[in-house]
Amino acid sequence: MNTTQIRVRHDLYCLRDFDSLAAALVATWARDVNELFWLAPSTPPPLTVDKVLNWQSSDVCAMLLQRDAALDPLGYLELNLMPAQTAHLWMGHCVIAPHHRGRGLGHTMVSMALEDAFANRKAESVSLVVFPDNVAAVECYRSVGFTTVGEQFKDFRATGRTHRMLRMAITRQQYG
Repeated sequence: MNTTQIRVRHDLYCLRDFDSLAAALVATWARDVNELFWLAPSTPPPLTVDKVLNWQSSDVCAMLLQRDAALDPLGYLELNLMPAQTAHLWMGHCVIAPHHRGRGLGHTMVSMALEDAFANRKAESVSLVVFPDNVAAVECYRSVGFTTVGEQFKDFRATGRTHRMLRMAITRQQYG
């Protein structure tokens, strides 16, 4: 899994393009239906290799966080093109391997993705949505400069109810 293009390198870590061989591992990172719902609320359980692979498309830049010498990835996220908004990217499906959580790797991975977005891809802004009860994720995003710019409500089949999500964003100027 170390054969794809490296997008960003910092100290011992690199953010590289997704390798489909990693899908089987990524599919194990949502340990229960609640974690899967936070990660991918439109993806019905269980998370499978095929479902992870189906997240991929031509508008999706999926990436893996890896420690340089390690074969297995530590994290996964996507920077997606927004239709008709080429200078705006959408961050999604952001997850750290369960046994590596709580060590600041989410901060590292999201920071590296923002560097790729603003320095390499010349984005003007990056946004995301997150469930407010996913406190660790909200704090991670805030720690790298995202601010809450609004909220949205969406019905999800998985729960049969409406859920509130925070819309968060960061601009090139805020990142800068």
